[in-house]
Amino acid sequence: MERTSRYKWSMGSFLVVLSALGFATLGIFGKFAYDAGFGRNEALFWRFGLSLPFLAVLLAVTRSFPKRASPFLKAVALGMVGIGVESTVFFVTLQRLGAALTGIFLYLYPAFVALISHFFLGERLSRGKGWGVVLALIGSVLTAGVVGGAASGMVSPLEDPVGLVFGIITGGWYALYILAGNRLTRDENPLTVSAGVTLGSFITFAGLTAIGVGQGVPFNGISGRESWIAVGGLALFATVLPFTTLYAGMKRTGAVKASLLSTLELVFTVILAAVFLGEKLTPWQGVGAVLILLSVLLASILR
Repeated sequence: MERTSRYKWSMGSFLVVLSALGFATLGIFGKFAYDAGFGRNEALFWRFGLSLPFLAVLLAVTRSFPKRASPFLKAVALGMVGIGVESTVFFVTLQRLGAALTGIFLYLYPAFVALISHFFLGERLSRGKGWGVVLALIGSVLTAGVVGGAASGMVSPLEDPVGLVFGIITGGWYALYILAGNRLTRDENPLTVSAGVTLGSFITFAGLTAIGVGQGVPFNGISGRESWIAVGGLALFATVLPFTTLYAGMKRTGAVKASLLSTLELVFTVILAAVFLGEKLTPWQGVGAVLILLSVLLASILR
């Protein structure tokens, strides 16, 4: 029994780490998409639209089609509202405060997940998880590049109260999204939930893209090798892979540990940006990456 539980825990951790690696490619392929001429809503429209056929094949191969309409529709709603709102508040924060502070506010979500789980959902917050949250937060601040000059000249959130509010909402809303996804996967196949969330996200950004076209914003189709690499990468590596592995892993580990493990996304993002975009890692960002790794190790050892 203990061996089965340990295997379940380890496999769940591996899947969540794999999802963090997948989500870390979002910035890389997103930049490729912008360079190829896609706007934000267009890129997200193609990201989720091209993901659906792959998820349909996975559902067919694994025979994981929804057995009941209600849970699947909840997953669709989670994608429409959860991803739709998160993307909106994220980009508002990005425009007002810049990338570094936006990353920090987003990675407040493990703390929000831990606190909400403890005070409202009755989940015990162990000392290991508590220290893991603290280390993850400090590591996220350093890895985002606030210390050491990587983010010099950035806007202070105290000088932009609207940006501050949206920043806090960014982390808090993503925490609610994670907890809602965790609740859905308790009794449902994670692949089914992933398909529902992706469909809901596609509906949202198809609507936003249509509104933009109606207002005169040109719509860019996929043409050329660069476009296919960009949107294909967004679909496969930044959506299908991380969505399916996150929900499957979270079903095994729970929301708090999954949120801690997911902070590895920042580490992977910095590494991938250095490899593919030529961005250099500062010493302080290296320290932040180590702290995030320590938080993950602590959360893995101390349940």
